[in-house]
Amino acid sequence: MNAKQGSKFFIFALVAALVLAACGAPAKPADNVVVQLSWFHGVEYAGFYAAVEKGYYAAENLSVTLNPGGPETSPLDEVNSGRAQFGIGQGDALITAKTQGQNLMAVAAIFKKNPVAIVSLAKDNIQKPEDLIGKTVGTYSLDLTNFSDFPYVAFLNRTGLQKDQMKYALIEDFQGVNEIKAGKMDVMSSIFATDMQVMTQQAGDEVNLMYYSDYGVDLYANALFTTEDLVKNNPDLVARFVRATLKGYQYAIENTDEMAKLALTYDSSLDLAYQQQVMQAEIPYINTGDGQIGEMSESVWNTTQEILLDFNVIQKPIDLNTIYTNQFVTQK
Repeated sequence: MNAKQGSKFFIFALVAALVLAACGAPAKPADNVVVQLSWFHGVEYAGFYAAVEKGYYAAENLSVTLNPGGPETSPLDEVNSGRAQFGIGQGDALITAKTQGQNLMAVAAIFKKNPVAIVSLAKDNIQKPEDLIGKTVGTYSLDLTNFSDFPYVAFLNRTGLQKDQMKYALIEDFQGVNEIKAGKMDVMSSIFATDMQVMTQQAGDEVNLMYYSDYGVDLYANALFTTEDLVKNNPDLVARFVRATLKGYQYAIENTDEMAKLALTYDSSLDLAYQQQVMQAEIPYINTGDGQIGEMSESVWNTTQEILLDFNVIQKPIDLNTIYTNQFVTQK
């Protein structure tokens, strides 16, 4: 090989090396992630839908499956079993599970403000706790032992009301305030205000909402959680998943009508107009203007634990640093 041929060979080799470098190593297979939602599909999970459809998960090399929930599905059980890597659950349930040996950890809050409230017709002028005395309260169990009644019982404790100062009736119709209008009850307890506001508006009913969080019962209604093992052993995967999910929620609150249409691709039986209105109603709970979307407050977790201790649901306090972390929310 003469000098000229050697020069050509060197140039060819250099170009080939640059091409290979540009192409990079073979693409790493995407990490498969299963998310167990807490309820059936709807715009409550719009951020997850956006992260899938807008490619935010794909950009983080994640392949994500969203499993709908329902009354027979426990997100905690699904994550504990390994059938799902992430789930949506209540903050009080996560603390309780921790005391039972289940090492779960919240990594973001979907709703930073608790949307759970007591609902009544505006004409009945039930606006403060003492207005409930002598009234019939709609609950999930007559003896208030259903887990969904827990926030209401905590509300009684925090406001000084006694259980026997009210009467109780089972809530059987969650589609608006039909049972209040029928005279079966005066108020409905522990209701998601986001959906209820839309349902009552569509029916032409004016309602009052008494938020538990305004009376010291501040709990995370839908925390995004995983296992403590995953946080410790694969923090990169957790960081990528949380980052893409919160990017999805940012997109969702800026593109509400699009999100409503997207929800219908997950469940075609959903009503588009209803989903559009619920998405709008959810925005103040997702983006409160206080800190970043998804960021959790130590005071909320402290309050949750205090309530659980007050009612002997747990026997002793846990280290809250083992139950939640903001490291992935604030991480860029």
